[in-house]
Amino acid sequence: MDVHNGYVFQIIGDAFCVAFHTADDGLKAALQIQRDLKTSEFLKNSEVSLRVRMGLHTGSAELQEDDYRGYLTMAKVQRVMSVAYGGQVLLSNASAELLHGELQNGISLRDMKEHRLKGLADPEHLWQLVAPDLQNDFPPLQSLKETPNNLPVQLTSFIGREKEVGQIKQRLEKNRLVTLTGSGGIGKTRLSIQVASELLDDYPHGVWLVELAALADPALVTQTVCAALDVTPQGNTSPLSVLTDYLKPKKILLVVDNCEHLIDASAQLCEALLHACPNVRIIASSREALGIDGENAYRVPSLSLPNPNDGLGTIEKSEAVTLFIERATATLPEFEMTEANASAVAQICQRLDGIALAIELAASRVKLLKVEQIASRLDDAFRLLTGGSRTALPRQQTLRALIDWSYNLLSGEEKTVLRRLSVFVGGWTLEAAEYVCENPNMLDLFTHLVDKSLVVVDREYGDEARYYLLETIRQYAREKLTDSGEGEAVRELHTRCYVELAERAEPKLRWHNQTVWLDRIEHEHDNLRIALEWSINNNVDLGLRIANSLIWFWDTRDHFLEGLQSMERLLAAGPLDPSNLHANALARAGWLAMIAYDEERLATFSDAGIFMSREVGEVEGLALSLSLSALVPFWHGNFDQALQLAEEGLALFEEAGIKWGKQFTLSQIGYISQALGNYERALSAYQESLVLSREADDVSFIAYLISCLGLLAFEQSHYARALGLFQESLSLAREVKNRNMIAEDLQSMGEVNIALKQYPQAKVLLEESIAVDREVGNYRRQALVLNLLGRVACLQGDYQQAVRLNRESLRMAQRNGRHQTLAWCLVSLAELATLLNHPKKAARLFGAAESMPELYIAFWPHERLELEQTSIKIHANLDNAIFKAEYEAGKQMTLDEAVAFALQENL
Repeated sequence: MDVHNGYVFQIIGDAFCVAFHTADDGLKAALQIQRDLKTSEFLKNSEVSLRVRMGLHTGSAELQEDDYRGYLTMAKVQRVMSVAYGGQVLLSNASAELLHGELQNGISLRDMKEHRLKGLADPEHLWQLVAPDLQNDFPPLQSLKETPNNLPVQLTSFIGREKEVGQIKQRLEKNRLVTLTGSGGIGKTRLSIQVASELLDDYPHGVWLVELAALADPALVTQTVCAALDVTPQGNTSPLSVLTDYLKPKKILLVVDNCEHLIDASAQLCEALLHACPNVRIIASSREALGIDGENAYRVPSLSLPNPNDGLGTIEKSEAVTLFIERATATLPEFEMTEANASAVAQICQRLDGIALAIELAASRVKLLKVEQIASRLDDAFRLLTGGSRTALPRQQTLRALIDWSYNLLSGEEKTVLRRLSVFVGGWTLEAAEYVCENPNMLDLFTHLVDKSLVVVDREYGDEARYYLLETIRQYAREKLTDSGEGEAVRELHTRCYVELAERAEPKLRWHNQTVWLDRIEHEHDNLRIALEWSINNNVDLGLRIANSLIWFWDTRDHFLEGLQSMERLLAAGPLDPSNLHANALARAGWLAMIAYDEERLATFSDAGIFMSREVGEVEGLALSLSLSALVPFWHGNFDQALQLAEEGLALFEEAGIKWGKQFTLSQIGYISQALGNYERALSAYQESLVLSREADDVSFIAYLISCLGLLAFEQSHYARALGLFQESLSLAREVKNRNMIAEDLQSMGEVNIALKQYPQAKVLLEESIAVDREVGNYRRQALVLNLLGRVACLQGDYQQAVRLNRESLRMAQRNGRHQTLAWCLVSLAELATLLNHPKKAARLFGAAESMPELYIAFWPHERLELEQTSIKIHANLDNAIFKAEYEAGKQMTLDEAVAFALQENL
């Protein structure tokens, strides 16, 4: 190949895929190979005959990762080759046109006329290479026109579905009836025709399409098949008898399309043909299976979907996107998918569930709208997705008409259930559907709706099946629900259903088997969000009951910011009447504020929770609010006051026998005692809390307490023990999928490695921590870890990288109000200014940092020691008077002035 500038880019079985610079290079290579095969001494002396067929086509393709990408070009060259015989070289018209007038030495091209090739929309004009020393006479080409059939010429290319085509072929080998089922527009008809076209060679008496979509009378089904086969009943003989007599001796493939509205008649006909005609095989397509013996039902999946977060190269490989691009290009030839719009195209394909017809309708809009506009308008998909082919059946011209067709085939009871199911988001369980639909017959109804391809079942979900509607079906059914006038009543039922689920789950979210229940609530999170949203505007108390039950889930699964926002909206939606419900809501809102490190909200909610809990005699709310309020003085360095409040909360929890509250408050007391340097009291509190947590098998809180014990060991310079404890905590955090705890443990392990001077390992751990926080959206710790990475760079002598990381941390902390991290960044930059010989700037930055005692710069003893050492380093490089002047100037700065000063370039 190299002699003729050839590049073998793929080998599939015994097929070689080769790219050439020019059509002339490709032709010369093909000619040389055929001649070499003919004159090979090895083959002459062997009983083996090696005859190779070849196809040559010229088109566009792109080299990516040593492989060519270009669906149309690759598909066409394969199809050209596939109709040739061994020893024959065929060329497409595109290649032949480039070679006319360039041929020499008796070489010519024989006109083979136009041929229909499998999978290609238009007939292809083919040419055969003719050379004096090669075989030039072959049988007629094996194209579609040589096999009896009535398959329509496809005016657009067939996209993807290689896996599905292969699976259907395999099923048809073992089963004489394969029924393709799936929702409207999914591509059943096109797929069945594609499979049939690829099986033409297997059926000497032909492959015949029978289209039932336009038929309304069941009695005409058999006559329609007769008409497709050009079989005419005579006299009083029934059409079925004539048809079976005709088919009985023949090996034929029937494609019976769109059976759903004539399901009984279609089933009866297919059953009769299978019994009477042993060599007949049938591919049927229908929204539901025919339900007869010998049938193999194949549910056609959606086109493969992209992830909008992936890059252009990955997105464009999905089948749904490939279809969108081709149809969009047909509508607007200059359309191009780029890095800028790839995400929007991916969103369109996802929102349309990979439904081929819906994607084609969306692609047709590119002549009027940018893809970003199309994506943003999909909430009103039925208005947007109109304007299909004028020659298509009416139900295939708009998405609404397509779903109308399915909906109108339902019984009244099925229609009611489908409408009510539209209130669910992200799927539902059988139990939830029974509650919302108020129908004890849901199992049978689900069976019917699943069979009709309107409800999708997911059997991979936990111990029970889970159901969902495709988004397009859900939008349609939601409109029908609104039109029915029962929308608000059904939404209230939906909300009450999830109130019951949340309250049933609450105690299990922090006790035995909590992971099972955490996963269950994660699966229902979208439904819970919708229920909360409805409650805010209609019934706040129902929403508060859900929110009060979800704080452990929101905490453990890193949705605490979302939970805090929901709780705030609920508490602001109506008057806060003194009640146990509202008192507990205030306390739990304080909990979420604690997880978010939001001091202002924590103080507001805990103070209000203390006041209302005392007013209504709510012990749990009072104890929790007191324990949480301890953090406010703690964060300001008032450790004694913090300890007093925590102990008051602990006494109330103990008196009421609330073990989870005792667990939490003991951990608070351990934390405060550690800051006071009372390590013995801290150890005792942590261990007592750990015993209670192990009794409850509260894995999430066990992980937290073991991490606290790791911090205690770290504080006492027991580094090996600290690392072991953090690793144990990390393992448990991963078990319950608590990413916030995972990032915390990775950060802590990084800090221990800094202390051990294991800087490369520290960097790896800290970078892993910040990657998790980016997923969670925890900007507070991202800023802190950037500061720690800056410290690692500084300790490794890379001062400029340390400055860059600390400034990035400073900006992030300023944007997100993290004043503790702001202070530490100022301290770090002060130390770097000293190292970079800017002593005056160092003193001013250090003064600015120390002007923020209310921002809890340091509450661990080792941090206070670190500050003292930094102060000594800075002071040592300046005259005392100069140091004092710069230090005082820094203390006078506002926070914004200090940040601006730290970001100046002269460092």
